[in-house]
Amino acid sequence: MIFNPRDLIKKNGCFSFGASVTAQAHPCLNKSVIKDFWLGFCARSSTLTISDTDSLVFRIGNAPALEIENSDYTINITPEGVCVSALTEKELIRGYMTLIDRICPVDTDEGLGFEIDCCEIRDSALIKNRMIHFCVFRSTELWELERFLRFCGALKYTHVVVEFWGTLQYDCMKELAWPNTFSKDQIKPIVAMAKDLGLELIPMVNHWGHAASGRVRHGKHVVLDQNPALATYFTEDGWCWDIKKDKVRALLRSIRRELCELFGEGNYFHIGCDEAYNFDFSKENMDLICGFINEVNQELAAEGRRAIVWGDMFLYRYDHYNKDNRYTCNSLSPETEQYMLNVLDKSIVIADWQYEANTIPVETSAVFKNAGFDCLVCPCDKSINQVTTCLDTVKAQSLFGSMHTTWHTLSLGTPQVTVAAIDAYEDIKPSHRSFGTHSAALMRKVYFVDGEYYKAGWAKYEIGVIT
Repeated sequence: MIFNPRDLIKKNGCFSFGASVTAQAHPCLNKSVIKDFWLGFCARSSTLTISDTDSLVFRIGNAPALEIENSDYTINITPEGVCVSALTEKELIRGYMTLIDRICPVDTDEGLGFEIDCCEIRDSALIKNRMIHFCVFRSTELWELERFLRFCGALKYTHVVVEFWGTLQYDCMKELAWPNTFSKDQIKPIVAMAKDLGLELIPMVNHWGHAASGRVRHGKHVVLDQNPALATYFTEDGWCWDIKKDKVRALLRSIRRELCELFGEGNYFHIGCDEAYNFDFSKENMDLICGFINEVNQELAAEGRRAIVWGDMFLYRYDHYNKDNRYTCNSLSPETEQYMLNVLDKSIVIADWQYEANTIPVETSAVFKNAGFDCLVCPCDKSINQVTTCLDTVKAQSLFGSMHTTWHTLSLGTPQVTVAAIDAYEDIKPSHRSFGTHSAALMRKVYFVDGEYYKAGWAKYEIGVIT
């Protein structure tokens, strides 16, 4: 099992079932992907039929619902049936994920059967905003995005930030995507599937650095490698958007509009703004960028969204910081840090990415919290210790949440996605689990590859993986 619920009362016996099951459930669970998850967690040997009910429950048989007190959801499993209950649709979906995680195949005289141990579960997350970031690179295939979102749904993440690195075809400028990349019509069904899994997808496009839609170490530029005549949209080196210009702001506004239409209703929009190399921290320039970010945030607020911004450009690395934590801080001085944080709108959410923090606490996050911002601490999938350092900081300081980042390292780092999900519900003891084998078992259940080697697991190749 992946999850250890916080309040678990074990009881004698189990609920047993076979090749077909009928349930009553709220319509939020009467979705094809939800029923496919049942099939996957039952070794593709038991089907689920659902009839709708107005109540926020998932019920098989006649097990009564448990009272919900200080819990996100409850689960009651008796020999006569099971009942998941919650106060919201998304928490009901997450309760369902916890339920099917407990399904165990058994041999019976009639063939393969299934059991769920009898117990009472009252569960709630320690971290309420459990976000994760996924990059759609030029090499990313559509099924990889779908597989990742299914995995995140089963792990009970709340939000997935989706960043297209020159891989989504826009109406406002064709050069924003490499040739033969994804159309909106290809992405729409995956967006709908993610919502059926209780996930909110957060659109992302960088509004400052990373305007090339590429990694600086490889030198590619999605726009200028197709049309050099568009150079005036960018700074001299092409790395940053030239946000002084009205046409650039208008283009970014059009991109946001198209992404919001594609992704549908949501509460956030990630505008990046990290690693703006060669930025001159003059007062004029700081006023320019902070004013621009505030303007974007106000435009998003009019649509019911909050801007999420990476935090590195607003942080200074102080000498008193723990030397064991190699923080990424790109602000010039304590004065520039303080000035920019004072000017920025406090309704902006700051995503503090610190991938080399090995010791609790992550000190930089307190800078944002003390300045009045909601702060997300953002680990990367490098090691269990670095992930838990970030998430334990969120819990200890009661921060806004976490955002696990994956970048180009999922071929080796997928087990850390599991670590981050579990640690948001419980305090992990790494020696007690093998996150690689648990992740592989879960991936097989949520995304059936039907014998296709390159889709199995989370890396296309077992030898020669590029990291």
